[in-house]
Amino acid sequence: MDSITTLLLSIGLVFTAEIGDKTMISTIILALQTGRFIQVVGASILGFTLANIIAVVVGFIARSMVDLSILKILAGILFIGVGFWMIMGKEEEEEKTSLYGVLAAFLTVFLMEMGDKTQITVFTLSMLYDNPLIVLIGGVLGYGVANISGLLVAKYIEGRVDWLKIKKYAGLVMVFIGVLVVVEYILGY
Repeated sequence: MDSITTLLLSIGLVFTAEIGDKTMISTIILALQTGRFIQVVGASILGFTLANIIAVVVGFIARSMVDLSILKILAGILFIGVGFWMIMGKEEEEEKTSLYGVLAAFLTVFLMEMGDKTQITVFTLSMLYDNPLIVLIGGVLGYGVANISGLLVAKYIEGRVDWLKIKKYAGLVMVFIGVLVVVEYILGY
């Protein structure tokens, strides 16, 4: 797969996985509470980036140690699992926190991202595709776009958005993508 396609896929999948995620909700809450929109979003993106550097490195190393056909089927299963995780609402909804400021945004996102569905998504993409840096850049861009979009929407329609419903629809998209990956593997594309 070429770099542009890998980048766009990474952006799209991380964007989809991030919709309604606890890190997105935390970023929105902290930004709205502090009024420091640019600083909080910047710290959130930095926390995401550092947490996902780990996922990219581990995924790329695993890629060199395991048969790629096995990784494709595993990737499909992981995407399906992440999708059902989103649909079933297994993550605890993030309550408003009393922590304020940019450092709180960074630490919150960095710690919550460990083992989160977006980190699993970046890890999986790193196993599947040749260029882990492109996967990381795409993941960071997808995360950033999702969080900035979410913040803008939340700012203008506070109290009118059912984030849980949006999260479930995003989960359906992840399941669909996982099924496509598995079917692609089975059919030999």
